[in-house]
Amino acid sequence: MTKKQKILLVAAGVILLLTCSFWQINKIDEYSSRYFLDHTMINGVDCSGMTAAEAKETLTKHWNDHDFVIEREGKVMGRIENLDLTYDIDQKLQEVLERPLYKRVFHYLTKKNVKISIAMTVREESKGFQKQTAAMNFLNRKYTVKTKDAYVDLSNRKFEIVKEVQGDNIDRDRFKKAVLQSISEGKFTLEYKAEDYYQQPKIYSVDQKLKEYREYCRKNFSQTITYRFYNKGYTLTPADLQSMITVEDEKRQVNEKAVEKFVSHLAITYDTLGTARKFRSTYKGNISVTGGSYGYLIDQKKEFLALVKDLKSGKDVSRKPKYSQIPYYTGGGLNDIGSDYVEIDIANQHLWLYQKGHVVIESPIVTGSLAGGYATPKGVYYLVYKAEGVSLRGRNSDGSTYNSPVKYWMPFYQDYGMHDASWRGDFGGDIYRTSGSHGCVNMPSNSAAILYARITAGYPVVVH
Repeated sequence: MTKKQKILLVAAGVILLLTCSFWQINKIDEYSSRYFLDHTMINGVDCSGMTAAEAKETLTKHWNDHDFVIEREGKVMGRIENLDLTYDIDQKLQEVLERPLYKRVFHYLTKKNVKISIAMTVREESKGFQKQTAAMNFLNRKYTVKTKDAYVDLSNRKFEIVKEVQGDNIDRDRFKKAVLQSISEGKFTLEYKAEDYYQQPKIYSVDQKLKEYREYCRKNFSQTITYRFYNKGYTLTPADLQSMITVEDEKRQVNEKAVEKFVSHLAITYDTLGTARKFRSTYKGNISVTGGSYGYLIDQKKEFLALVKDLKSGKDVSRKPKYSQIPYYTGGGLNDIGSDYVEIDIANQHLWLYQKGHVVIESPIVTGSLAGGYATPKGVYYLVYKAEGVSLRGRNSDGSTYNSPVKYWMPFYQDYGMHDASWRGDFGGDIYRTSGSHGCVNMPSNSAAILYARITAGYPVVVH
């Protein structure tokens, strides 16, 4: 409408107002502020004589009676039936009722059709609508490249900004917004083009906030904390530091729960206690031995306290972790058994003492009785201590007790150990299957004496 037309319309309205009595105008105003006047068409729907609530109900039903169709090059790809949507049009309908009085009087007197368009903005989706849109399989198309936001690389101390990636993966939310916008505009057919719904990066490399964040990281996450492990060193990355440190008002705060989690991860990664070890056995060649009590074990409580202190200081640190246990041999990285160890071969009922890679003694043995349920535990252990003149006490499988004095007692795990067994006349063979020990490794007295003299606490004991 031109400016001249608007002036003429206002002038006509004024003339009509002047020709009506005050009583008529008052009546028109009272009625038309509550009900839509005759010949009122809203979004193509006749709302004459309706209240705003009635018009909303009528418009909602009319809109939801449509099917929404998704097409591509004339082919139907998807359909949403029974929209069952809730629309946010209360304010818009009220604004129609509250049009300027001269317009309402003009409408009333001329009885001309008034066509009004309002956006049918969706307030709430129904479960049925959500289920139907979620089931559109064409949105699950395979993508070549996935969209990624730009970010600051915290894997090293270069703090480089990695550029965003524009991929071709479909953004379902973007597609659904397009559907709802189309419905709002009264368009119930959508021409689908995949490229219109590619996911867009939310963060770009040129964003000023990202550049500011990079400087923040440089300032606060450049500390160097290096662990010297048995096989290699590990330096905490800026990402590691970020997970444990926050900075508020330029004050460094340490997140102790995050530190506990990090130390736990260190222990899982670098503890060797109980891990599978490659071992070259005397009779079987290369084997894998799992379990036991031997190896590196980080003291997580002490390490937690030490790392919190390091983080709070902000100073560069290089140190070994706090261990509660270290192996006898510490010079071979992952090979923490070394060349000095006791080998116990259960299947062959034999024991060897190796020192500097050479056999010092070997001996037939008797291990835990298989028939009695006293199998000797397998794994890599260490000599806990050694003692002379010890009485071994316990219960037999029938409930009776035993008391066996031994000259040489060498425990390697709980109540399991190597010792002389003067009560036996024979060793080796298949004795252990039916008449074995209570789990200990029985040895001839002379072999036990030499072994006792040659090993000390911490010495590796490999049982397989």
